[in-house]
Amino acid sequence: MISQTRYFFFFLFGLANCLHAQTDLEPTAVFSFNDAKDYDEVSKTKAKLVGVKFTEDRFNNEYSAVYLFGHGNSYINLGNYPALKPKKGSISLWVKVEGEVYAGKGTQVNPIIITKCNNLPDFYESYAIYYALEAKRIVAACTRDSIKQVSIYSMKTFKKLTWHHLVITYDDSFFSFYIDGKQEGRSPKDYETQFNPLDSVLVGVTGSKKNEKFLNGIVDDLTFYDRVLTQSEVGELYNTPNPNRFRLVLNKALNIFGILVSITVFYFLFRYLRLKKEKEQLQLNNKLLETELRVNRALMNPHFVFNSMNTLQDLILKREIPQANNYLIKFSKLMRKILESNTSNLISLDMEIDLIKRYLEIEDMRFGEEISRSIEIDNTLTPSSVFIPVMMIQPFVENAIWHGLLKKPGEKTLKISFSLVEDKYVLCVIDDNGAGRKKETRDNAEQKSLATLFVMQRLKLLNKLYNLDCKLEIEDKPMGQGTVVKILLPVLNK
Repeated sequence: MISQTRYFFFFLFGLANCLHAQTDLEPTAVFSFNDAKDYDEVSKTKAKLVGVKFTEDRFNNEYSAVYLFGHGNSYINLGNYPALKPKKGSISLWVKVEGEVYAGKGTQVNPIIITKCNNLPDFYESYAIYYALEAKRIVAACTRDSIKQVSIYSMKTFKKLTWHHLVITYDDSFFSFYIDGKQEGRSPKDYETQFNPLDSVLVGVTGSKKNEKFLNGIVDDLTFYDRVLTQSEVGELYNTPNPNRFRLVLNKALNIFGILVSITVFYFLFRYLRLKKEKEQLQLNNKLLETELRVNRALMNPHFVFNSMNTLQDLILKREIPQANNYLIKFSKLMRKILESNTSNLISLDMEIDLIKRYLEIEDMRFGEEISRSIEIDNTLTPSSVFIPVMMIQPFVENAIWHGLLKKPGEKTLKISFSLVEDKYVLCVIDDNGAGRKKETRDNAEQKSLATLFVMQRLKLLNKLYNLDCKLEIEDKPMGQGTVVKILLPVLNK
């Protein structure tokens, strides 16, 4: 139990140390200038920005860095309070020198950041970073007086128009200078840093009557710590990612989303216009097909009327006047029914069957004896509620009588049946025991082929119009025992 308690206290002690270490890592003052902020984000103390403009930082974030124009009326006064003047501490900042400024007087430097330890005309930098004009190098300096002074120069010529990360660290023993994450120098100091209690921390101007110089450049992310940062911590600061990276990722995501939405909208708009055009073209094609169907049907009707007139003429020539009169009455009633059906492209199956029956009654008068005929309807069909194309069956009934049964001696039979197929077709089978097509004369064959051609053309047009698979099959029975015609017609909506 004592052992567990000891480990528990060790854990609390370690946690306290971690928390304390994290606290030590916290800056005492931060001037990020992000989104044109002109104050210390730790203490909320406002800085004094004179004659400057907010501009893009090293990440190209707008209004997130400060541009100084290189004269006495363009500078930043960060303030005068302890967070900016630690006895032992570190100062980190980013700078881009835009141009060399020779205006002013005194020493040939362009000041980046400076605060003073006394009111003397020389040897006054508590800490300072300059761009040395003659050497073209960056120099960091700290001074107590003319005897106690430390300066560290960059080893390479300082590249202008480029962002650089600068860090100075100091305590009573050493003064160090870092550029872009690497230590440029570490010099013994051996004195306690002093500060002029009346002097502020200035950026871009020396604030000295004897050595009055200025900075033309951009500064950003000035951060102050009250302890000496390590090499690795300086490296972490140098590699600090864009604070707006998540916003940039979000903006990119939104931009990509916007592009995708635009592409999607244009795609569906293009598709809509294309489908609209295709629909208009399809409607036009359908109108053309319907027109062709009407023309085709119009050709069928004269064919039927012509054959009927031949029958009537034959009766008159034979002076069978009563029969001719009766035939004419039945024919006129049939024609009236046909004309009524012609007001639509469709006809109900029960009306079609009625027309066929009336037609067969007329043809009975053509023969000296009746034809034995039957019409069968499958029990799956309701003739009054099923609609099919007009005048598709009668031509084959007519062919069966005229070209199959007319010249056949003996018993003459004609069977017509209707059945439903796949709920979208009506199968009509016309079965006769006539002479068959092989015994027809050439003239009769030509007449029959004309009627068949009309029906086949209509079926082809119907298939195109409604995307169906209507068919016509004509089979000859063996030994001249007759013909079977199978017509697969579409069930259409009225």
